[in-house]
Order: sequence, then structure tokens, then C-alpha cells
Amino acid sequence: MVAPVDGPSPAPGIGFAPGKKNTDLQSHVAFFDRDCDGIIWPSDTYMGFRDLQFNIIFSILSMLFIHGGFSYVTWGRILPDPFFRLKIKYMHRGKHGSDSEVYTTLGEFDNDRFNYMFDMYSSEPHTHLKFNEGVRMVHGNMNPYDFFGWFAATLEWLATYILLWPQDPMGMKKEDVKAVYNGSIFYKISGRKVKL
Repeated sequence: MVAPVDGPSPAPGIGFAPGKKNTDLQSHVAFFDRDCDGIIWPSDTYMGFRDLQFNIIFSILSMLFIHGGFSYVTWGRILPDPFFRLKIKYMHRGKHGSDSEVYTTLGEFDNDRFNYMFDMYSSEPHTHLKFNEGVRMVHGNMNPYDFFGWFAATLEWLATYILLWPQDPMGMKKEDVKAVYNGSIFYKISGRKVKL
């Protein structure tokens, strides 16, 4: 199924409000929308990464990559945004190749695909994902000649591993990885209240 041009729902603005039509991908990025206007400025992304306890260098590099790579496709206009902002409403357009395919083309979370991914790449009892298993997963999902997708998937999983930095030798917990997909763990780690 191909995503419709205008997307499945409006910008969330309030994040995790029950009964709203936010996709999981929109909820994932809504954490970074500090003023709840449906637009993410580069400074919002930088501050969001800092709130998640990433260092200054990683936060700057992530901001540059995310906004440089996704601003045009999520802005929703023919002309690019001169400020490299992202629109949450069109975030599904930023879904790239060589990813885990856990988000659908509309930005919805595919629980069956998530479980399949964990069963395929994690060791028994499939409740945790170690760093080397995550590397195998990223490598296994690589599409031919998709250099942008390779880099994006690698950066995303590196950031996820650093964010969840497991104390358990078994690796990252399955529930925590799932919470990254809908963004709920961002509020827990940052100590910021969920937007209401």
C-alpha cells in the first residue's frame, strides 16, 4: 500500500492523547515538538537529544542528519523549507529503505513484524536484543545500493542502543525497544511530562 499524499491524519500537537488519530511514528517524533505546533525545528531536535542525555556532539550530528535528510520529504511543499523544519503531519514520508519495516508506509506500528524481527535476530527466549544481534539485524535489512537507508538505519540503532544502554548482559529489553517506536520511553528517560 502506498501512503496517500496528504497523510493519514493531522499533526498530533499533543502527543499521546487517548482517542486521537496519531500514528506511532507521529507519536515517536512528537516528543521533539517542544511547543506542540506540529512542526519540529532543528533546535527542538537538538534539545530533545540533550533531554535524552546524549552528548553535545551526538546531538548536533543527529540534528544535522535528521533535518538535512528528512526536511524536504516531510515539509509537504515543492519548495524546501529554508529552516529545515519537519512537519509531523507528513512524517510517514520520511520512512526510508533498509529499515526494520516495523513502521508501515502510513507510520503505524506493525506488531507482527516487530515480533518477527525479534524472533529472527535475538537469541532464546527472544526477550532481549544484544548489540551484535542489532548489528546483524541492520545488516540483514540492507537494501542494495540504498546508502542513505544504510546510514539512517545504522544511526537509528546506534542511538537506540546508546539510549537504552542495557545494564543486563542479555541486552536491550524487548518492551523498551518497542517503547522507542511509539516514543513513550523518551518521556520516561527525560523526566519530561507527557504532553496533554
